Amino acid sequence: MIELSPELISFIMLGGILAGVLTGYPLALAIGGIALWMGIYLFGPALTFEIFYSRSYDMLNNYILLAVPGFVLMGSVLEHSGAAEGVFEELYVWFAGLRGGLALATIILGTIVAATVGVIAASVTLLTLTALPSMVKRGYDRALAAGAVCAGGSLGILIPPSIMLVIYGPMANLSVGKMLLGAVMPGLFLSF
Repeated sequence: MIELSPELISFIMLGGILAGVLTGYPLALAIGGIALWMGIYLFGPALTFEIFYSRSYDMLNNYILLAVPGFVLMGSVLEHSGAAEGVFEELYVWFAGLRGGLALATIILGTIVAATVGVIAASVTLLTLTALPSMVKRGYDRALAAGAVCAGGSLGILIPPSIMLVIYGPMANLSVGKMLLGAVMPGLFLSF
């Protein structure tokens, strides 16, 4: 085997990831594939597959991470059921008399979605599909509408059940329950 410097290994891996993504592979497959190939090249197939198996087994046995697919499922159900659109229309009716009522309805919908989904990407996507066209149609400036969507969608990282807190807790050896309880008030303060 050829001895490679850490810098060259990094460039090869980054180039492989970019090549994988630019050819249309999902990011997870591009990262995993290049990591597997570089592991085989650097450490040999026996050690690479042993590490791959043990790390995969450890991740699958982590009971905290079992919550992540549940949160994603909740977001998918909320998006496909049409419940978010109905809630947004009702919030608009409630806040129609206020100046900036539609932006306020967007932030409150973002808070509700964050409390049910726990994923930023799902919150922002749902608000973009639901609130942004409605705000632009009613004459809101695109920058203000995008700002309201981003502000409401970013609450998903803080308002429980936050996947980020669920993943970070075991890594930092902290209680996930205490972290989720500690994030309730800051998340609500940010939403109002």
